Amino acid sequence: MEEINVYTTPTCPWCGKVKEYLQAKGVQYSEIDVAADASGARRLVELTGQRSVPVTVKKDQVVVGYDPEQLAKLIPELTTK
Repeated sequence: MEEINVYTTPTCPWCGKVKEYLQAKGVQYSEIDVAADASGARRLVELTGQRSVPVTVKKDQVVVGYDPEQLAKLIPELTTK
């Protein structure tokens, strides 16, 4: 599976939902806390044009927010588990 990055902040409840969803599906991901990582925050703005989190990224595909349907499309392997 290709690398998956999840841009988050510690106080974001929807970020927790995305992480719980991916963990429940057994998907490994890297978390980028944009509150603590200035370069991560800049990358987030470059990717989306905004500072909203959560943002889940796989290659050039981006899902903004907690959207299980879009996450499943982003990561087709999820639909087989």
